[in-house]
Amino acid sequence: MKLTPRRFQPLLLAAVVLALVATSGCHWFRHGHKASYANSPENRPLEVPPDLDLPNTSAALPMPAATAVGTNAEAPLSGMVLSVNSATAFPKIAAALESIPGVEISGRAEALGSFDVTYQGESFLIRVQDRVGGSRVLALSADGQVLAGGAAAALFEQLKTKL
Repeated sequence: MKLTPRRFQPLLLAAVVLALVATSGCHWFRHGHKASYANSPENRPLEVPPDLDLPNTSAALPMPAATAVGTNAEAPLSGMVLSVNSATAFPKIAAALESIPGVEISGRAEALGSFDVTYQGESFLIRVQDRVGGSRVLALSADGQVLAGGAAAALFEQLKTKL
């Protein structure tokens, strides 16, 4: 049986209507109901507890007062501040260390501004560093920490009298 174009038109129209209904989705059946996934608790906005909003800073250390750059106010605990640069201070410190009884200089590096010394049975590094308006002299332990007491402090008391 051969279809004529007149008989083919209603079938074509029915196929187009059926395709539109099939691709339109099921929104006719929901009647305004939200999809079940839209009501899930995972879609609610994030709520941050008040104690997690900002870090607790009640036990924080206060910021120190700012000092002007180039002042001698920040002298190290076990060191001293000199008014000359490190190149001028290095030979003076070398002469002063050699004149203090009990100081043994095991090495020196003028390019690094450092002396390896032993005093009162403790070994540490004396370091001369340039800074604005002069130089700073520090005593450093083997792990690089600034020494604040003990033999280093006693040696700096002796150095202050010699310089």
